Amino acid sequence: MSQAEFDPFARTYEQDLAKSLAVTGEDREFYAKKRIEWTAQCVGRLGVTAHRILDYGCGDGANVPILASAFGAEDVLGVDVSRESIAVARQSHAASGRRFLCLDEWHPDGSIDLAFTNGVFHHIPPQQRPECITTIRRALRPGGLFAFWENNPWNPGTQYVMSRCAFDEHAIKISAREAKKLLSGAGLKILASDSLFYFPRALSFLRPAEAWLRKLPLGGQYVVLCRNPE
Repeated sequence: MSQAEFDPFARTYEQDLAKSLAVTGEDREFYAKKRIEWTAQCVGRLGVTAHRILDYGCGDGANVPILASAFGAEDVLGVDVSRESIAVARQSHAASGRRFLCLDEWHPDGSIDLAFTNGVFHHIPPQQRPECITTIRRALRPGGLFAFWENNPWNPGTQYVMSRCAFDEHAIKISAREAKKLLSGAGLKILASDSLFYFPRALSFLRPAEAWLRKLPLGGQYVVLCRNPE
């Protein structure tokens, strides 16, 4: 999605997302924290310390303080194509160690320990995705990690939520298989792929079973964790 397409949603993003997520019984913060907690567990098991984090496609910046807290990061940089979204992020989440830049202001320098993106690539035209992945790889240090989160096109609940979301009207979904091909095509090494968010709040008593379902590509979202070769 271009700047012009996403700018109109910058100040209503929270409300628009809340409307679409209402059917799940959970809110935006629930999913954000669960994604980042799982990412932190995976990164921790690899023995990687993420001092510098990139949130690619950060939108209104709500993930940035959660990332900073979960990893104890010294510097978290959020970048986005939407100038209005970056303005909201700077207004709402500015603090020491948190920065926000428009994509055209950002210059990848190979210093990032962990790149994180969530639900961004279904807004990027398929022909532009390889270039975006290459740019993220240039931002990573040798051995740096990339957590690629996306909505699962095979999950009917996810499809219903996206159909109710104003800013997902032109989304072009990407499967975990397509994501892995895209990431490996940019020279990144795939380390793991996990599926999360199988059950809405009404079925939360079943959520402990998700620990055994991680490798089945049927959850509401998936994450592909990869590494920039040293």
